[in-house]
Amino acid sequence: MKNVILKIGIIILRIIYFPMKLLKKQNKIVYISRQFNNPTLDFIMLKNEIEKIDKNVKNVILTKRIEKGLLNSISYSLHMLKQMYHVATSRVVIVDTYCIVISVLKHRKDTKIIQLWHAIGAIKKFGYQTIGKPSGATKEIAQIMCMHKNYDYVLCSSETTKEYYCKAFGVEEKEIKMIGMPRIDYLLKEKNKQIIYDEYPELKEKENILYVPTFRKGKKIELNTLINNFNSEKYNLIIKLHPLDHKKYKYNQKEGVIFENKFSSYDLLEIADKVITDYSSLGIEASLINKPIYFYMYDIEEYEKDPGLNIDFRKEEIGKYTVETPDKLLNLMEKEYDYSVLERFRNKYITVDTKDCTNKLSKFILELMKDEYKTDVEEIPSKFIKKKYSM
Repeated sequence: MKNVILKIGIIILRIIYFPMKLLKKQNKIVYISRQFNNPTLDFIMLKNEIEKIDKNVKNVILTKRIEKGLLNSISYSLHMLKQMYHVATSRVVIVDTYCIVISVLKHRKDTKIIQLWHAIGAIKKFGYQTIGKPSGATKEIAQIMCMHKNYDYVLCSSETTKEYYCKAFGVEEKEIKMIGMPRIDYLLKEKNKQIIYDEYPELKEKENILYVPTFRKGKKIELNTLINNFNSEKYNLIIKLHPLDHKKYKYNQKEGVIFENKFSSYDLLEIADKVITDYSSLGIEASLINKPIYFYMYDIEEYEKDPGLNIDFRKEEIGKYTVETPDKLLNLMEKEYDYSVLERFRNKYITVDTKDCTNKLSKFILELMKDEYKTDVEEIPSKFIKKKYSM
């Protein structure tokens, strides 16, 4: 029954969308995300840079999460109508996750769609890599929802990651564009630490350990085993959960432990002396600013099965900083860190030029708009040719 409802819903969307494609296109870029309700860092930085280069380009950011419940479903359905209008009248569309409107609808041939994935790498598997697994979609649902279809370009930050993206998005190498994400510029720029110190004066007194675990769907992070073993006399432990993790946690109160929700992970990296993560791309991002990274993977055997890992930490050199128990983790942090291992890890998973990524991406998008505009004014009869949707 669910599949039938989905198919009917898609047919209705396509009927509504068809006349929208007859509307005049504008000199516009639309940014779409269902990861968060607020504009993302990448979107804001890209929008600001494009407006700086060309004030005649209109930028529209549409961000809204799909929440559970009937009223939320109705609200998101209305939001999709807004997405459809802007996609139909924009020259370039940028998404940072799977987007129903982008994948299931048949767009004008001259609309360029860019996938700017919300992570800088792909430590864990996703998309087509997880079909048939508990955390992934079924093959039938993936077919009905045209999962990750219609991208003209998928942005990627390394040659190694290119292989993972081809499999996860179901695209060919020619569709992968090697350009760094705007967030790289943000990570590399110097930030004001004092704002954080004003909020947490105690962070000036000891070394700061930032723990940033990845999101585990339907499961809570195991916090107390780490907190109980933590040396609070020597370190502060800053726990920063994933923005999508809204579970209620009961954790042991301990001096030096901060459950942080006021600042972004990127800002907290600035005051961190060491970083603990697991399957999160923050491990790659933190390597950009040369922070010692430790991979605390207490559930690695389970995680390797579902959703699965692209990086085999048992074979990677950085695996020497991978542990499964808190006591081994804390013992490892007492030893001298080998920054040459971190450098090789960074150079493997970030091979793009990291200078002025936002500007390079902005210019690439604006060039696409120029090419698309030439096609548009020529009034080519085949501009409404339908794209194929076979799996």
